[in-house]
Amino acid sequence: MIRTKSGVLVPSAILAALILMAVAPAAARDKKLLWKPVDQVLLKLNNHPVKTWNVLQADKNRNLVLVQLLNDWYILNLKEKRAYKVDRKDFDSRGENLAGPAPDKNTPVAKTDGWDSHDIGPAQQITVKFADTGDVLAIELPHPLAIY
Repeated sequence: MIRTKSGVLVPSAILAALILMAVAPAAARDKKLLWKPVDQVLLKLNNHPVKTWNVLQADKNRNLVLVQLLNDWYILNLKEKRAYKVDRKDFDSRGENLAGPAPDKNTPVAKTDGWDSHDIGPAQQITVKFADTGDVLAIELPHPLAIY
């Protein structure tokens, strides 16, 4: 038991729970995902190849895709059909991988006019039209190999 300034006795377990509730949101915010490069990706912007690009996928969540287009970085949430604009400075290099945050309520959403995703056999084809620029991003993301 701990006595407060007002003289009230507070059980230690309750005090510990209150401290954890205050600290947990900060810890969740600081949790970083491991983003791994995806091999054999096809990427086009406005139906043309891009000089500088990269595509990585979250290690534990295959619905999150990190895309570098020249100097712009986006996280695509394939399940929610939402694009987020992110800053490269939020990601740390770990060899060929990156460590960085998953999108949350504070991550700026990139407005999109259209979103299409469908299976084309060996890959998932994702097409996103960005509302602010009118640019159309097309990605063919290979399905993971099923080894039996």
